[in-house]
Amino acid sequence: MPVQVQCASVVIRNDALDRCIEGGSERFSEIVPYSIWYSDGVLTQASFMSWVDAEEFAKSLELRGLSRAADAPDFTMVHEKDQSVEPLCDWLILFEFEKRLIATMRGNESRKVVAPAMDHDPDSIQHFSAEELKRDFEFVERKDNIDTYRNKETGQFVYSARHTETDQEIYNRVSPVVWENRRLPGDSPIGGDAREKVTAVISELQTLVARNPEASNVALTLGMAWFSVGNDQRARASMERAHELEPDSYGILKELGSAVLAQNDFESAVKFGLKAVAIEPDNVELLGNLAVSQLLSGDPAKAMQTIDHAMGIDPNDSVNTNVKRIIDDVLNNGRPVPTSLLDMMKPWKRPSAFRRLIQKFKK
Repeated sequence: MPVQVQCASVVIRNDALDRCIEGGSERFSEIVPYSIWYSDGVLTQASFMSWVDAEEFAKSLELRGLSRAADAPDFTMVHEKDQSVEPLCDWLILFEFEKRLIATMRGNESRKVVAPAMDHDPDSIQHFSAEELKRDFEFVERKDNIDTYRNKETGQFVYSARHTETDQEIYNRVSPVVWENRRLPGDSPIGGDAREKVTAVISELQTLVARNPEASNVALTLGMAWFSVGNDQRARASMERAHELEPDSYGILKELGSAVLAQNDFESAVKFGLKAVAIEPDNVELLGNLAVSQLLSGDPAKAMQTIDHAMGIDPNDSVNTNVKRIIDDVLNNGRPVPTSLLDMMKPWKRPSAFRRLIQKFKK
């Protein structure tokens, strides 16, 4: 018996379901999400309002062992509007019957269609391709799994049900969680509710990185998440990947500098700091970070040159003022070169003027 195809459909051979799914095609209802589906004993189809949802379900079938390879597909994708089939296959036949699009297996002689009762005018459902939506409509909002679009010319609203988030939507949802719970340079890893929130989105970011290996922003955000929860090694690896993808981003270099400082790799911190300042030479925050790295690497004289340049650009920067005081203490007041960011931020009492005079005399 042929089956009706609606909207964006995944059409599957039942023999493939029987081969790859425990319980076979009779257990299909347990794996198909939020869709309309029918089966005639030979073919099974699942219809989705959104092509994004259909594609996500198709990927889940591939993970279960079904193939959509062009040479011998176990299932295919059918778009009702233009009757396109991806991939093309020799076992599928499409035909129209009473304004419905019907799919059947080649060689199936039955003409009894498996479909819902027609309780609406089929012409009342409109279909738009991605190109038409982009050209003729503007996106308004997404709420409760419903996308709303407005026709640019007529102002007409159209609605599309979609359960699957796009990668961009996932990133837009999880990245603020990471940025709002950042671990700042010198801080300990975050804890409590903040740690739980960031940990909860790391797996989603890992999935996004796997699907978008060339996206520097995703790699950077994942690195920041790892850094926040204290996995400094993974943080550095992810941020270095972001830097490879976008070598001229001073923002990436700034975050990468924080990660390597946490590992006490001061030589690398200076290297990344110099690169960042070369991109943004008058950025007082980057200059201050570079001065800190130079101090920790054991070069307080170079650090003083850098911080003096930063103070010349903005004499009122409170952070850099404090950094300069620490560098001055190392150069002129007997303070030992700090061994880490934490050591650098510890309170240090300046010796009296008499004591400083004795120290200079001893030198």
